[in-house]
Amino acid sequence: MSSTSLTASQLRAIYGEPRTLVAEAWASSLEATTRTFIEASPFVLLSSTNAEGFIDISPRGGTPGFIKIVDNHSIQFLDQLGNRKLHTFRNLSDNSKVGLCFMIPGVKEVLRAHGTAKVADNVAMIESMGGVPEKNPVVVTINLHKIFPHCSNALNLAGLWSPDTWQDVKEGGIPSLLEMARALAEARNA
Repeated sequence: MSSTSLTASQLRAIYGEPRTLVAEAWASSLEATTRTFIEASPFVLLSSTNAEGFIDISPRGGTPGFIKIVDNHSIQFLDQLGNRKLHTFRNLSDNSKVGLCFMIPGVKEVLRAHGTAKVADNVAMIESMGGVPEKNPVVVTINLHKIFPHCSNALNLAGLWSPDTWQDVKEGGIPSLLEMARALAEARNA
């Protein structure tokens, strides 16, 4: 077994080629099926890259339709105040490239995309999208470059949408956000 990272050609030799439909299942713009999926999605994972090249992945959510389709090449959503760390937005000030994974509870398929994003504090735009500047200080606009579906294998293996696999937080001893935050702050300051 190799202790170095495998090259792209070595990986292709291990995995083989994807089926033709899988390889060709992408576009640089939205069409009816991908528009419908995004409109039904209440959750998206948004990846960005910081100045040192490290990737950050941030969850974003809302009621289905919180992601607005501007046209076949761009989408928008209002930011909701969260932890105020601003990892994603700081990253976007250095590198506008983003990756997206749209998910719908109970649906095992995932829609992926990548493109470039910009963040604006345009009050008129925020209000036109139904936002309130005090709660939605910025709007994120993403110009899509590539959109493609992703198979359900990972969600099937994880049982993510199967209630019988869900863990009871208390019985499972799963730490809360506050417990993890305190422990991490203590470990960093030790």
